Amino acid sequence: MKKYSLSFALVCLFWFTGPAAVLGASFESLDRIVSQIDSMFPPLEGVVVTVDRQILTLDLKLGQPIKQGDRLKLMRFGKDIIHPVSKKKIGRKETDLGEVEIIEVRQNFSLAKLMDPTALARTSDGVRSPFNELTFVVATPRIETKNKTIDSDLLRIELEKKLARHPRFQVPSFELDLWLLENNLSSTRDLLTPKHLDQLHGQVKADYLLVSSVRSVKNKLVMSYKLYSARTGQLEKQSKILYEKTSIKRAKNDIQRSFTRPDNGLVQYVSKQEFEYEIVDLDVGDINGDGREELIVIASNRVIIYDYRNKKLKQVARFRGKNKNHKFLGVDVGDINRNGRDEIFVTGRFDNSLSSFVLEASPGKKRLKKTWDDVNMYFRIIHPFGTRPTLLSQAPGSNGPFFGPIRKMLYKKGRYAAHSKLKLPEVYGTKFILYGLNSADIDGDRKRETLMLDKNYKLRVYSASGRVLVQSEDHYGRDPRSFNLGVREEGGGIVQEGESIPYRGRLQLIEQEQNRYLLLPKNTSAGGGLAPGLMVDTHGSITFLKLTPEGFEKSSELKKQKGYVAAYGLVKARNNDPKILHMATVEPKEGLGGKTISMIYTYFWNE
Repeated sequence: MKKYSLSFALVCLFWFTGPAAVLGASFESLDRIVSQIDSMFPPLEGVVVTVDRQILTLDLKLGQPIKQGDRLKLMRFGKDIIHPVSKKKIGRKETDLGEVEIIEVRQNFSLAKLMDPTALARTSDGVRSPFNELTFVVATPRIETKNKTIDSDLLRIELEKKLARHPRFQVPSFELDLWLLENNLSSTRDLLTPKHLDQLHGQVKADYLLVSSVRSVKNKLVMSYKLYSARTGQLEKQSKILYEKTSIKRAKNDIQRSFTRPDNGLVQYVSKQEFEYEIVDLDVGDINGDGREELIVIASNRVIIYDYRNKKLKQVARFRGKNKNHKFLGVDVGDINRNGRDEIFVTGRFDNSLSSFVLEASPGKKRLKKTWDDVNMYFRIIHPFGTRPTLLSQAPGSNGPFFGPIRKMLYKKGRYAAHSKLKLPEVYGTKFILYGLNSADIDGDRKRETLMLDKNYKLRVYSASGRVLVQSEDHYGRDPRSFNLGVREEGGGIVQEGESIPYRGRLQLIEQEQNRYLLLPKNTSAGGGLAPGLMVDTHGSITFLKLTPEGFEKSSELKKQKGYVAAYGLVKARNNDPKILHMATVEPKEGLGGKTISMIYTYFWNE
């Protein structure tokens, strides 16, 4: 079907919350804008009513988005496709029969002809519009108000990001404002002539031009959007939408402490599997570039690769440390060297020194080999929203486990190298370590907030300036393990290990459909204390916090399982399958003859 030439205007209302309000890009409201644009291009489906040789009568009629000359796909429907776990219908089998072309649209039906005379159409066959990609060029909004807190560049960037995330929409890398200056055009209004649109078409292929402005109306900010055809310059439609700011920024001294909300069943339990060894950590990634993510698990001195199929984890590869004294502390997986295959970064210690290393698999293989060995630093990979994975490192101290700044690392000229310090707020009395930490722009102001588990196992979120935005009442992590690398010298020449630091679990930021979540491990204990030695009869789960306009809210929490949460990882969805969450718990040895048991619980993400 041919693409429509149409235009679009939206009016968004920005609510003032007083002098401390921070206005910028909206997340949920911009999602609604994109949904409204999407509704202007609905997929068209119909049914064959009668067949007369090459002429078909369709149940598509006048008033629907169809016209003479449009081409539709013709398909035959088969059996329903049933999900093996949920038992829900997720679709039906289809056989492609070719295309038909609309030759006439009448009041209650349409006539179409087969493009392939050999195709044998039947009544009850289906027709559907083809998949069309639409390209948008977004102009920087004009700010026509005295309010100085509105960032026009940020608003444009968020609009572009939201449009680009839609499967049918594309936003090219094109500086429209610069192009206007180079062509002596003072505004986008001057652009809407056949001559200048032809000039623009020579520079960038676009279907639509999105123009916006912001003005004050009765203590509210009204943002007017107009969508023009990039071919004709025609404006055809307008509408309105309520604008809400998604932000955890609050009035001064207003700190979020509670995330109370009923469980909404975000994930569904699928299976569990027992392992007779202690799981130290796990992560997920596509290590051989085949498009399927594996589960990478580390034990005391082993790296084990699992495939998850048919509700079972099957070992497909493994790697052993130098010897029994080479103990592994953490594993992180990500494509840092950008070769299409995720590397495996293992943080380990040998006796009382760090001895970390990097593993990599060959294309299409799962056999692992070392590409960097005996590295004197800790590794952690974080995944900020909408960006590539970031490799972080931190050095060990001589009188404690951690020392110095956290640094970003890049892969250049065939090796990994420290690049720059991770920008963290200056907070008196707080020493940041790269475990139990994440850094991301979570409110769209182009400044990264710092998320961390503090020494009391509470979630804290700091602004870039160091202001506390979130300090939870609940405890998260509370892992019984600790880091005790490093030494300190006592008086009299006595040398002993340095002060240990409690282990802090992974804080994972997830984008799912139009929502964003923070995942946190949560361990509870009958002992009731915070010190690892006081934790008895431990049970663990994962808490899901959703980012909303008011801050974080508890969206879901997994059922508590026996043991503490050692690690968890989320496997990306493939085809029609849902995302898969794996959570590993560990039950420590009990008594002289006891043994450590680990369990991996698997859940489908329902959203």
